[in-house]
Amino acid sequence: MNDDIEKLNQELYLEAQAHNEEVKDSMLVATAYIAIGTRILRTVMDKKSYKRLMNNIVEEDVEPFNLNKTIN
Repeated sequence: MNDDIEKLNQELYLEAQAHNEEVKDSMLVATAYIAIGTRILRTVMDKKSYKRLMNNIVEEDVEPFNLNKTIN
């Protein structure tokens, strides 16, 4: 299963890179993938579990991303 997940992640990452090169907007591409992922989760989770997951994401205290650093 781990190999399947890694393979899928790599394929989706390469696809996302291609979309990013096409539209030149990383935020747009990332937001689209997040939207797709949350829609998929919503279809496989019960309403209470999905709501709890979304609340945990919203309430998570995360340091702001430093846009000045280069990511490899």
